[in-house]
Amino acid sequence: MKKLTLYVAVISLICLSGSLLFAQGTAPTQVVQSIGVGAIMYDDVAAARDRAIDDALRKAVEQTLGTYIDAQTKVENYMVVEDRILNWSRGYVKNYQIISEGKKTPETYEALIQATVDMTNLASDADAVQNLLQGMGNPRVMIMIDEANVGEVSTQYHYFEVNMTASETALNNKFLEKNFSVVDPATIRGNKQRDSIIAAINGDTKAAQSIAQALEAEVIITGKAVAKVATGINLGGMKSCQANINARVVDADVGTIIATSSKHAAYPHIDEVTGGTMAIEKAANALADELITKILEKWRSKFYSLNDVKLVITGLENYTEASNFKNALQFTARGVKSVFQRNVAAGTAEFDIKISGNAEQLARELDQRAVGEYNLAVTGATQNKVTLRAVRARTNANPDSVLPE
Repeated sequence: MKKLTLYVAVISLICLSGSLLFAQGTAPTQVVQSIGVGAIMYDDVAAARDRAIDDALRKAVEQTLGTYIDAQTKVENYMVVEDRILNWSRGYVKNYQIISEGKKTPETYEALIQATVDMTNLASDADAVQNLLQGMGNPRVMIMIDEANVGEVSTQYHYFEVNMTASETALNNKFLEKNFSVVDPATIRGNKQRDSIIAAINGDTKAAQSIAQALEAEVIITGKAVAKVATGINLGGMKSCQANINARVVDADVGTIIATSSKHAAYPHIDEVTGGTMAIEKAANALADELITKILEKWRSKFYSLNDVKLVITGLENYTEASNFKNALQFTARGVKSVFQRNVAAGTAEFDIKISGNAEQLARELDQRAVGEYNLAVTGATQNKVTLRAVRARTNANPDSVLPE
């Protein structure tokens, strides 16, 4: 019933948005020109051409969308239109023609197109959230909320005394409604690292990251919920049960905090335990709505602005080689805007990459490539992290030959 209500609200918002667009005299189609670029990998020019055309189509739709919906509307109404562009650009293009095309550099192919974009379909897309999740690799979410209801005393291992808390139930249901993949709470409680789980719930980011990685989750939500009976309030025999809940969301790949939130709710009931449970559920539902919005906004920004990817490379012998590698890397992988060297020790270097793409794209473009004096091989890739092994190329190799002009 909640999902039906949500869809009705979304459709109403879409209809309103469409009415406003056409009330302003906007045409149902737009003709725009855009330039797309595709990387030539393994001398496969045909595949690069396809990538360049897809890139141009995506940019044509984004350009058209920007004509109608300002940035603030994109943030507030994330379920309306903008996210589906990335995976379904061709669905909005009625037709297109290639104006010019060809190799821009030895490693890139460029295509200039003129596209007719169908704004009617673009403005009526209600599948944005699901497509955004798919575009992010359908990340798995783990939820751990310790809870003390009215009259309960929260001991160190109280979290493991129940199958699932009321707050976890509410959060799980909310995230499942939005089609997130959620780790079964029973799997979490079955983990033997109890001290690490308790540390994560108490705010230890590294412990949270470790637990999430152990259970193959990309996102972990930890927090606490407490319910008490308010004193000095006369409700005619009813008891005013008050609940507070706080939580934070951690990216398990890189150990950074994505979002935080805290909520308060009250629920009157003749039975304080039942009232405390209902108050916790009420607060948890409000908390889930806010966290989901913040998470989706964070992920959306990775598509519409620069994304942060951690790059870990083994095989670099010293600081100088790491610095040379850093300088070469900025000109090798498409979409890389800046590279920050974070740590070099024992033959391993760590870099923070800002890229107009994602970790999968970075891994695909660097695997089996030559950068500077090294040949690269991807040994691991997650949502926000790429691990590489660098092997020094033959001395007669020309490192400049792999870099675009």
